[in-house]
Amino acid sequence: MKAFDADPSLRWLFCFTHPDDEIAMIAWMRRLARAGVTVFAGWSVSNPTREAEARAVMDGIGIPQDRLFFFQAPDGSACDHLADLVEAWKDAIQTAGPTRVVACAYECGHLDHDSTNFAVHHARQRLCPDVPQFEFPLYHTYLTKVPILNRFASPDGEEVLPLEPEEWGLKRRTSRSYPSQNIGSLLVWYTIWGWVRLRPPALCRTERMRLQTHFDYTVPNLPSPLRERVMRSEKWKRWLRNVQDFS
Repeated sequence: MKAFDADPSLRWLFCFTHPDDEIAMIAWMRRLARAGVTVFAGWSVSNPTREAEARAVMDGIGIPQDRLFFFQAPDGSACDHLADLVEAWKDAIQTAGPTRVVACAYECGHLDHDSTNFAVHHARQRLCPDVPQFEFPLYHTYLTKVPILNRFASPDGEEVLPLEPEEWGLKRRTSRSYPSQNIGSLLVWYTIWGWVRLRPPALCRTERMRLQTHFDYTVPNLPSPLRERVMRSEKWKRWLRNVQDFS
């Protein structure tokens, strides 16, 4: 099954965590919209200011406003509200009727990101288990001050979409579309840091996605020994308590 498939008969639901996470998929979403494909999008963590920013971005790429969902899980504490998030995403899935679901990867980069992936999976399993769930990378892991952006911890199964120069510009413009956040400056800093290390990240030149196959949320979806390091962290212990409480 191809990840980047613009078949007009498909219905896509993109499941984000924070308004500005859509930068990771913005070029593909615009391609779908321009091809006449039905696209929905939602966010787990939001507030009125960030919602307005995301709505403006979606309007700019041709996603209708009535296909957007905004939930109010608390920033930084979404993992403490997993049951509520599952119900919220169930409502979104029922409304959208997707044939493709896409969520941020479960890779221990941010507890809120992992919470979205968890909630979307459980909502989808209850309503439409045959609908495939894809994932895209944001960053991993929460062990270091400088996580790895726009790359999976393991490239296994990933598809890489090369972007056109005009789409590079779209991603840069989008990064400046959230004045309430500092995402634009962070991406600039990360790019400079990569050049200093002789590893330029080229964040704007590709988008990545893969079919998600790991749904055991009591084990990090990371290669060893990174997996074991995460499991010794306090954030992981908090995560595991919430997953076990949900079960």
